Amino acid sequence: MQENLKSVDGIGSLVISDDVIAAIAVNAAKDVDGVTGFATRTPDFVQSVFNIGRDSNKAVRVVSNENDIKIHINIVISDKARIPKVAASVQHSVKCAVQSMTGRVVNKVNVTVAGVGFDGDSAEK
Repeated sequence: MQENLKSVDGIGSLVISDDVIAAIAVNAAKDVDGVTGFATRTPDFVQSVFNIGRDSNKAVRVVSNENDIKIHINIVISDKARIPKVAASVQHSVKCAVQSMTGRVVNKVNVTVAGVGFDGDSAEK
């Protein structure tokens, strides 16, 4: 079941899809130095046992409610990058981009380094 962020004012309502939030997160993360790509996430225990969650192959999972957003993103980094620095930069970039574009509070950005991308030169050594 896909959750959406809803806002109601005197004129009408605004619905922001979790897919839109995920797209904002991916675009923000791909601009961070050291991020070479994204990895699909594996389904958690509940999803695998009960076969729920059709989007289990996406790199970003968004958990949202009326007040806040939690984002889980799986990245692949360069072999020359420092993992803590890249992860912190991704967290900051994603949080700022989503908050700026949606006007909602992002409480958490969890980053999973799912792989390391090696350049052709360093793989040969």
